[in-house]
Amino acid sequence: MLQNFTFRNPTTMVFGKDAEFQVGELVRQYADKCLLHYDGGPYLEGLLRRVRKSLKDAGVEIFELGGVRPNPQLSLMRKGMELCREKEIGFVLAVGGGSVMDSAKFIALGAKYEGDPWLYHNFTPAYNVLPHGCVCTLPGTGSEVSRCSMVVNDEGDYEIKRSFFSEQLKFDFAIINPELTYTLPAKQTTAGAVDIISHYMEAYFTNTEDVDMLLGVAETGINSIMKNVKIVLENPTDYAARANMFQAAYYPMDGSLPAGTVSDWGVHGIENPLTVMYASTHGLMLGIMIPAWMRYTYKRNLPLYTRFCVNCLGAKMDYVNPANTVLEGICNFENFLRAINMPVRLSEIGIDDSEFEAAAQTAIDIAGGKVGRVSQLTKEEIIEIYKLAL
Repeated sequence: MLQNFTFRNPTTMVFGKDAEFQVGELVRQYADKCLLHYDGGPYLEGLLRRVRKSLKDAGVEIFELGGVRPNPQLSLMRKGMELCREKEIGFVLAVGGGSVMDSAKFIALGAKYEGDPWLYHNFTPAYNVLPHGCVCTLPGTGSEVSRCSMVVNDEGDYEIKRSFFSEQLKFDFAIINPELTYTLPAKQTTAGAVDIISHYMEAYFTNTEDVDMLLGVAETGINSIMKNVKIVLENPTDYAARANMFQAAYYPMDGSLPAGTVSDWGVHGIENPLTVMYASTHGLMLGIMIPAWMRYTYKRNLPLYTRFCVNCLGAKMDYVNPANTVLEGICNFENFLRAINMPVRLSEIGIDDSEFEAAAQTAIDIAGGKVGRVSQLTKEEIIEIYKLAL
């Protein structure tokens, strides 16, 4: 049953058409100097012009730092921290998707942090985090409402990706205008959709019993994404479908849906090392890992997996041999991925088994032991899942 929990969401969400025009007045409530942080993609040019104008009209002085890449780099974040300290900047504004938002959060954490922010201990209260907000351009990571920042340390012999958690990392405000996603490349849209599905799944496959509300909401969210991503691929300017994708994206990540339960995060734990190692896309790699992970783990909680495959993946219930229901559901999910032009095997993106052991060891090292709060995967089991994904 549900465990005791305390939930608070301090993020003000500004949702709807033309919402980005409010950014200047929102930032001005916190500071008169702002670090404008973004990835610099051409799809952002028009939005950045509007954001700059809104900030200037509100009397906010702008300092800029572009260049964020997928799997955001610690080295760039350090430049942002130094710029905030040098110019006495009082607000960090992310304009972009999950990587930009995560990068802005960590800059806000590190700008006044005493010591090396990479050594920051998760869950330690971060009292000196700078105020920070975002104009979100991609539904997927849920970073606009989460207390997590994903950071890649690119300063050593090899890159390491890890997550940082603090309630103070939640944005002070998040601006969400579904129209801003109209010009997104299809690849980013589909990768974001799979990322959203994975977040619901990490909460769904819990070992906490009697959580029908969680399961029902997660099923609704997944079905909504699987429906609406196909709509936007056919019609990129379908506002209703874009809005539904954004709404589905933040539900599993603000902390309210899985509150009082044990979420797994095993799929993310085994996906992250490969994503960094091969400079891949987070959602793309998740799509490959999910079916392999399901094939390896489904016998551990067969009733829950069969419910998921019937209610989300269109499988028919086989009461004589429920395992057939799961296997059918997994095949249906792979067919869905193919229908939205996503790969389903590592070999399709040029990855062989040469680095499986190293990736599995990295996953274990980052987790500090077995991977997944529910899955509890050993190094050997992770390697077996990687093999299933080939």
